[in-house]
Amino acid sequence: MKKMDSFTGIVNKRSLPGTLIFDLNNRLLYFNKEAEEMISDLPVLSRRQNRISKEISNIYNELKKIKKAKGFDWKANFKSRVLKNRSELPYLIRAFFIGGNKKKSPDHIMVLIEKILKKHAIDFEKARREFKLSEREVEVMRLICRGLANKEISKKLFITEYTVKDHLKKILRKMGVTSRSQIITSLK
Repeated sequence: MKKMDSFTGIVNKRSLPGTLIFDLNNRLLYFNKEAEEMISDLPVLSRRQNRISKEISNIYNELKKIKKAKGFDWKANFKSRVLKNRSELPYLIRAFFIGGNKKKSPDHIMVLIEKILKKHAIDFEKARREFKLSEREVEVMRLICRGLANKEISKKLFITEYTVKDHLKKILRKMGVTSRSQIITSLK
């Protein structure tokens, strides 16, 4: 029952994400009402570009460049960043490939935009004690909460991306959650 209460708490703390789906030729194929509302508050490139903000275009293009330079890897091809809109409230933007399968590369990119509802201090020391985290795991968790990707975390902490992934797996296991966003919401 505790797991279900925890899950319900996570869901109640989250807003509905704005969802955009693009083909690999930069054409916007789908967006939901939440995305349209959020994007109208984000810096816009031009009306010609389907009112997509510069940051969304940047994260989309970075993801395509990674695929072009390094090939496709289901686990590695993911980008995220936190940005502020005109009212100074932060958003989390995540982009990843969808479609395709193990034999065929994906043919679409999904961009999720989530409002970060409340900004308040996280008691990392309490989390360290409660979940029995190491000091390094807490450092990784702090950077995850700031919206950094594995590569950015590895550079900040002077460790390999593989080591970051290893710490992330341990954090997820110890906290009993399955995603980065669940880490963040369970700390609030």
